Amino acid sequence: MQAALCMLFATLCVNGVSTSPLKSFQAGGNLASPDDVNILMYGVVQFSESLHHIYQSTEAKLARVMKAISRTESEVKRLGHDTEEAAQTERQIKEKLQLIQAQMKALKNQVQENRGTVTKVELEEAELKKKLTSLEENLNNSIPDMIKGPALKNISILKDLMKWTQEQKLKLENQNQQLADLQKQNMV
Repeated sequence: MQAALCMLFATLCVNGVSTSPLKSFQAGGNLASPDDVNILMYGVVQFSESLHHIYQSTEAKLARVMKAISRTESEVKRLGHDTEEAAQTERQIKEKLQLIQAQMKALKNQVQENRGTVTKVELEEAELKKKLTSLEENLNNSIPDMIKGPALKNISILKDLMKWTQEQKLKLENQNQQLADLQKQNMV
């Protein structure tokens, strides 16, 4: 629009139009010819059509930009939501991992306790076998036949005790095996 006004002003200046229309009329000055006015009007029409075209293309570009911004905002929201879900999943995994680690620690402690118990039982069994063997030898060598009856009964009781001890040992070994299997399952 400013260009049209500048063009109009330049045309008026070239044709010698004075600052006051009355002075130019009184002075008998030349008015702009109809061809000049037509050319000027044609230029104004062309200029307004160009402005209209620029307005429409700018409006279309703004619509595309706004659509792109809208898509970008929805993508950012989706990524934010995905990030929140990933963080929540990570927290859940960490909690489960801590729980599994605590269970593993408890199982290891129980295995160590059972190993200690098995070792203690094995030592007691070996000691009992040693004592039993020693008692049998002492009995056979030093006690007369009439006293041997109750001693043999005691030896039988000791053998039963050793048998029971062996069964307990087997139970403990089975429990250790079950614990080891549980540990393997938790590691997977």
